[in-house]
Parts: sequence; structure tokens; C-alpha cells
Amino acid sequence: MRKTITGTGGMLLLQTLKDAGVEYLFTNPGSAETGIFAALAEAEEHRLVVGKHEGLVAAMADGYHRISGEVGVVIAHVMGGSYQLAGQLFNAQHAGSALVVIAGDWASELQDFRGLAPHPGLSQAESMRPLTKDARAAYTVVADPKAIPVATARALREASTPPMGPVYLSISASLLNREGLEAEIGEGAGYRIEPPAAARPQTIETIARRLGAAQCPVLMFGDDVWRGGAAAEAVRLAELLHAPVFPSRQVFVNFPNRHPLYCGMYPVSKDFEKTMGLKPDLLFLVGCQGVHGAVTEPSVMQIGPNPVLMGRHYPLDLAAQCDVKTTLQAVVEALTRLHGAETVSGWAKRREKVAAYAKTLIEREEKLAREHEGDAVIHPAVLEAHLADVLPRETVMVQESSTARTTLLPFGHGGMTWTRSGGGSLGFGVGAAIGAKIAVGRERPVVLHLGDGALGYSAMGFWTMARYKTAMLIVVSNNESYQIVRHNWANQMPDSKMVRDGKYPGLTLGAPMVDYVGLARAQGVEGEAVTKAKELETALRRGLERVTKENRPYLLDISVAREGIGADATWDQDWEL
Repeated sequence: MRKTITGTGGMLLLQTLKDAGVEYLFTNPGSAETGIFAALAEAEEHRLVVGKHEGLVAAMADGYHRISGEVGVVIAHVMGGSYQLAGQLFNAQHAGSALVVIAGDWASELQDFRGLAPHPGLSQAESMRPLTKDARAAYTVVADPKAIPVATARALREASTPPMGPVYLSISASLLNREGLEAEIGEGAGYRIEPPAAARPQTIETIARRLGAAQCPVLMFGDDVWRGGAAAEAVRLAELLHAPVFPSRQVFVNFPNRHPLYCGMYPVSKDFEKTMGLKPDLLFLVGCQGVHGAVTEPSVMQIGPNPVLMGRHYPLDLAAQCDVKTTLQAVVEALTRLHGAETVSGWAKRREKVAAYAKTLIEREEKLAREHEGDAVIHPAVLEAHLADVLPRETVMVQESSTARTTLLPFGHGGMTWTRSGGGSLGFGVGAAIGAKIAVGRERPVVLHLGDGALGYSAMGFWTMARYKTAMLIVVSNNESYQIVRHNWANQMPDSKMVRDGKYPGLTLGAPMVDYVGLARAQGVEGEAVTKAKELETALRRGLERVTKENRPYLLDISVAREGIGADATWDQDWEL
């Protein structure tokens, strides 16, 4: 069904978004988008979520998309404002998040420069291209109003079709403001393309035969398992084969990390090979972008909806672009059909050894927490253990800390939902947690766990939390340093004077100390500082009660011990004006 719309360019845009089912618009308002906001004030058919920085807003849309599955739509600003999105669009691009960023454009041949607009000879959309899906999904609408719904539907379709990613749409500000424009819009316009189906029967049989014949197959489940709702199928395959699971870099937990077959991050450790008495001979990647690092197994198979990163730096014996869920279902059926009872029972012999190894990972972490429970400064493993005890299974956790410990927390199928930044550009956590809370509503608690270094990039998001009552528990692991950077420096240059003398320039964040509780309170979010382990459990339960029963965000600024090489280093350059 199609209908003709008459109004401003802003009205054409909002009607297209409405017909496509878009409910929320994430924004930091700008003057080049006057026509959009004037149309919004007239119709009020979208919920506006305002943030005080474009990067924060992009992270909100990303978090909303990841948890809801819907496209996150950002109303940004001209080139200068759009550039503020860069770090979080990089994260969204790397994570494969479906975002559509829409901005007004002041480009004109009759002026040299206007405010934040491009200089002559530069295109606003082209300048954003490196941060979009496949570095190509950037579109411009300059003169023809009929192109507004066409380009908007195209952007929504492009963002949500695998391989997913952010799309940038630049629309002339004069078109957005102009009255009396006319365009045809598809009523109830669908913008999703049907994804790939299951792999071909011949391919499924080949996968099943090779998995069944392997002496020690290793399974790796990537983010398209979570996105495709195939977590139960992943567990079923692993349990049928009694095969170890080793994830690589991921933005979701795609296989439950407390499962007896979960054996830690890839690559396969030497300790695992000693425990098993076998060397892995086949790697089966399911719904992964690829492996973060080298691949050592002699045989590699890969399936998933996104072929872009398949086998780019390692050879594949089999590769199939396909739907993950239905293909896994078919592989499980083929395994039981093609392999006799004796073979299947032989697979079960692996389970005891795999489970024994997996158990050592948990026991090691539990022991660490016990050893440090009486420390003067809260050890990260102690915080981890308390979070595991206190948080309910329906929790959604957004994490922005590379050093926060998570082994004891039950994430994945049957447990808590977890997501983190894809590209590692700081400033993701606060916005993403707001978006995640909007996605789940009051039904599920949201916990934001981030470091003090990350919080410094996005603390203005407390204002947005308070304004929209996006109730969440904010846990700040405050070690007064950029710990992950110190670890990386020490790994890369272990023999340097910097590492020998414990002098890490620029990594100390505690001089002066930042009052994060006061910073949050100034923007309408209450909280408390926690400095002693004996106070930790009570504070966590109190914070969770404020969030779930009083429906308001609450911050815990938790002083945690630094870990690893250079943990005691506090040196920094001593100078002042």
C-alpha cells in the first residue's frame, strides 16, 4: 500500500521512519536539522532521547539496537557535529551494529564556509564514509524531495541487512525546512531483506561428517549466533559432540561461559592439550567475524550470514554463507543420522576431560577471590564474586572495562545478557547502557560496569539517565589508572626503562581524584563510594534495590586494586604552571 505525503522535508522523513516502525530517535539537536525537529513538535509520534554529546548519542542507539534488535536511529548535526560521532561509529562498525545516522547539510556553492559545514569541495556524506558499513554506506539527498523516503528506506535496509553496520544519510537543510513538498511513501514500509536460508544439504552433510570424524574438534560461536537467536542450538551441538568451546573476540556471550564445555578464550591453551592428551585437529567457526589472531588447527570450517571476513588470513576447508540457527539444527540432525551409536558414545568420552579442564578455570578464579577477600583494597576478583552472588539471571550487563573480571558471572544462554564495545573506542558504556535500558524497559535490570578511565569520556550521560529515568546500577571499578594501557605497554616493551623503573607516563588518573559520586549527583543520579570489601555486598544490594524498586539509576564508585605488572606504579611527570 502506498500513499502520497505533502509537507516539509522533515515531515517526509519522520513519516518514512514511522512507517518503518522506528519508535525512538537519539539526538543532540542542531540547527541544520530544524525541519526535523519542527516536524517532530507538530506530530510527536517519535520518542526523542537527548544526550549532551554526539558520541554518547551514537552509543545509546548502538546499545538500543543490540538489545532490541531494532535499527538505532540517530539525528546528528552537520559535519562538525557528525565528526563527534566518530569513536562510537567506529565501535558500531566493528561490532556490526545496525545504526542509521541522519544529519542536515548546509553545503552550498555560494559560500566558502558556514558554521560546522564542509569547506568548498568537500562532501559531508563522503567524509563519513570510512566509519560506515563496509566504508561505503553514506548517502546524500540534495534537491529532489522524492529522494527523502527513498534514501531513508535504503539506509534502513542497508543497515539491517547482513553484514550489518552503520549507515550515514545527509539531507539538505533547505529541503528539510521547505514547505509543500510531495513524495510517495510505502504505508507500513518494510525495510528488511529476508536473510540467507540454511546451508545446502550437501554442505550440511560434509560439516557433519568432518565434525564426527575429528579426534578433537573445537567449536567457536560468534556474535551472529546471539543475533540469530541460535544460542540453544549452539549448546545442543556442543553437548552432542562433547566438544570444547573457545570463543574469540566478541561483543555478546554466544555460548554460556559457565557451561562445562566452555574452556576460555581462543587460542587453545597448552594446558588444555595436556589435560586432553589430544591436539585439536578441526576448528568450526559459527557466526564469527573471524579469529582474533592466528589459527593453528590443521582444518577450519566456517558458516554464517556474513561472508566478508571469512578466511581473510587463514585457509578454509569449507565456507558457507547461511542462516546460523537453521543450519545448526540441520547439522545436529545429520550428526545423529550419519554416525552410529558407537561413534556417538565415543564422543562422550571427551566430556569428562573437557569438563575437568573447564572446571579448573572456575576454581582458579574462586580461589583468587577467597585469597583476597580480606585485602585492604577491594580486589577485582572479590567484586566479581559479589556481583555473581547478587545479580539476578535476567540482568543485562553493559561492560566497558578491559580488565574487569567476568569468569564467575553466568553470561549467555540461560544466564545474564552481556555486551561490550566492539572497537574499543572509549565512551561506549554509559550511552549503550541507556539504550539497553530503553530496549528492555522496567522488566529487566541493567548493570553498567565500567572503569574510571572509560567513565571520563561519557559522564555527561548521567543527565540523560536522570531525565528519562533509565534506571540502572552503575558500577565503577576505580583503580585510578589506565590499567589496560599499562599492561599493553609492558607486553610490547618488557625490557624498556619505563617498565623496569615503573614509570608509565600519563596513566595515573588519581591526581587529583575525581568525585564520581558528586559528578553523578550534580546531574540527578544518586550514589555512594565503596572502599572496603566488607561494605561491598550491602552496597550492591542497596544499589540494586534502588534500581529495581524505586526505578532510578544509582552509582557505586568502588575502589579496586590494580593488577599486573606495574600495579604499584604511581609515578607521573611532576610539573605545573
